[in-house]
Amino acid sequence: MLYFEGQQVTLAQSIQVVVESLTTSGYGGFAPWQSDFMNYFILWMNFTGLALLFIAFPVFFIPALKDVMGKVVPRNITKTNHVIICDYSSYTEALIRELDSRNKDYVIIEDEEEKAKELMETGFKVMLGDPEQKEVLEAARIKEATAVVIHTDIYKNISTIFTVKNIDTEAKVIAILRDENMQVYYDLAGADMSIAPRQLVGQSLAAQVPAVSINDSVEIDNNIEIVEIDIEEGSELCNQIIGRTNLLQEYNINIIGAWVKGDFQSPVHVDLELSSDTRLLVAGISEDLENLTKKAEAKTRDFIRNKVLILGYGQSGKAVAEVLRDTSVSVKVVDIEDKEGVDIVGDVRDPETLNEIGIEEASAIIITIRDDTAALFATLMSRNMNNRANIIVRANDVDDVQKLYQAGADYVQSLATVSGRMLASCIFEDETSIAASKQINLIQLPVGSLAGSTLARSDVRAETGCTVLVVVRDGEKILNVDPEEFEFKKGDEVILAGTDKST
Repeated sequence: MLYFEGQQVTLAQSIQVVVESLTTSGYGGFAPWQSDFMNYFILWMNFTGLALLFIAFPVFFIPALKDVMGKVVPRNITKTNHVIICDYSSYTEALIRELDSRNKDYVIIEDEEEKAKELMETGFKVMLGDPEQKEVLEAARIKEATAVVIHTDIYKNISTIFTVKNIDTEAKVIAILRDENMQVYYDLAGADMSIAPRQLVGQSLAAQVPAVSINDSVEIDNNIEIVEIDIEEGSELCNQIIGRTNLLQEYNINIIGAWVKGDFQSPVHVDLELSSDTRLLVAGISEDLENLTKKAEAKTRDFIRNKVLILGYGQSGKAVAEVLRDTSVSVKVVDIEDKEGVDIVGDVRDPETLNEIGIEEASAIIITIRDDTAALFATLMSRNMNNRANIIVRANDVDDVQKLYQAGADYVQSLATVSGRMLASCIFEDETSIAASKQINLIQLPVGSLAGSTLARSDVRAETGCTVLVVVRDGEKILNVDPEEFEFKKGDEVILAGTDKST
C-alpha cells in the first residue's frame, strides 16, 4: 500500500483485510486501493481465501477438529433405566450384546482414559471416572439405573458396592466373581446377586446331557429301542413340520422328546420344524428305526444310559458333576491333578487315559479344561475313539467355538455367553436360572380312566406330556398302538415315557 498507493496502513487495518478475505465478508470497512496491481492482488486474495474456505477447511481442519472432539470421553450422562457396568470384560461384553438385543441402554464406567477412548472408538457407551467415587456414580445417574454390574478386582468391587449402597440402598448390585470363594465378602458388603461364570457354564453343560432314568420294575421289550436321531441338512425330514411327517403312522415311531439348539422339549409340539439343529429322542422297533434313519440320512446314536465322562475337574467340571450326580447318570472324572472327586489322573488328550476311563462306553463326554487348544485335541481324540457319544465342550474364548465344532463337538458353550445371558436374567428377572439336566422316565401304570377310549380321543400327550410306548394286556405287550383304532380295556397297563414333571 505504501509503494503502490502512497498510503501508510496500520496493523489493525492489515488484519482487517486478511480476515475479510478469509471470511469472504467484503471490504466495506477498508478499500482505498486504486492501482491495478493492488486490485489484482486483492482478487488473488479473494480466490485463495475461497479455496481455503471450501477445500482446506473440510479436508484438513474440520476432520482434525472432529477427531479432537471425538476423543473427549464424557464424565456424565443423561440416561434413565440403564445398566451401569464397572468395568469392561469379555463377560460384560456378552451382557452388552444381550442388552442391545433387548434395546436396553447401558454405560461402562472406566477410570483409565486411554482404555475409555478405545472402548468409545469401538462403539461402546462409556463415561470416564472411578466408580468408587460417589460423584462419579451420581454423574452416571445411579438413582435412575436399573442395576449396577461390577467385575474388577475384589477390593475395588467391595468399595464400589459400599459407595452404591450409600447413595441408594435400593440399587441392585450384581457381582461377577473371579473367585467363588470370595462370595461371602460380596454378600456381607451388600451385593444383591453374585455370579460365578465357571459354575454357571458347568450347569449349562450338564443341561445338555440327556439323562434317562429307567424304573427297574419296567421292562419294555427286547424289540424296542430308544435312540437319538440327528436330522441331517438336506435329508427328507429336514425343514419338515413334525406333525406332517406321520412318523407314528408310517414308521410306528413314538417321539419322546427333541433337543433343539441345546434346549430339550418333551412332549414335542406338532408345529415344530425339524432342522439340522434338531435331535429326536424316539422309541420303536429296530427295523422301523432303520427305515426312519434312512429318511433322516443322519447318524444314529444308541442311547447308552447313565455313562458320562467329565474331562477336566475345575470349577465348571465340579458344577457338572454336582448336577449329574443328583440324577441317575453314572459319572466318571478325569483330571491332570489328583484331587478329591477325580477317578483317573492323566492327560485328557492321551488315548491311554481315555481308554482307562472307558471312553468307548460313554454316552456323553463333557470337556471343561482351561486351555481351548488342549480342548481341541481332546475333542478330536474323543470323537475318534467314540463316534456315538454326545460331546459337549466349554469354550473359554468365543473365537474358538467354531473350531471346537469342527473338531467333532456336538455342542459348544462359551463361558462369556452363558455369563452374559445369566446376567441379563438377573437384571430383568424374566428368566429362570440355567436349567438342570433333563430326565426322561419310563414307568408302567394301570390304564385307569383311559379304559374305553383311544389315544386320539383321550389325547394323553396333550393332557399329561407323556408318550405311550407299549400297552400291556393279559401279560402280552402290544407295541404298535393305532391312536385312532386301538381302544383301551379295563385291566390294561401302559408303559409311558416322559419328564419328571409329566410322569
